[in-house]
Amino acid sequence: MNKINNIDELLEELVTGKWHPKSANPIASSNYPGLNYSCGCGSNHTLSITDFLMIGPPAKFVFICDNDYLTGVRVKGIFKQKPYELWTCKKSLYLEAVEVFGSD
Repeated sequence: MNKINNIDELLEELVTGKWHPKSANPIASSNYPGLNYSCGCGSNHTLSITDFLMIGPPAKFVFICDNDYLTGVRVKGIFKQKPYELWTCKKSLYLEAVEVFGSD
């Protein structure tokens, strides 16, 4: 998993990963029973009960945990799904990036 530590890297990931706000597809669901992902905070979290902010094609989610980390996760598989952690960053970095991007 790629740990993102600066705004430029995060903005590049958000653009190249084709991430969109969760509201872009209100029926999107991370309800994959029994699947956990390894978070940047060092814990494992359950996909189906962890809030997500963004979605991306195909079956990609940006989860935000209670420890203030964002983690991009892709779920692969039809009959048996498996999560793949793509990247992670601190929530504070994401908020800085939103502020910078929004001021342009």
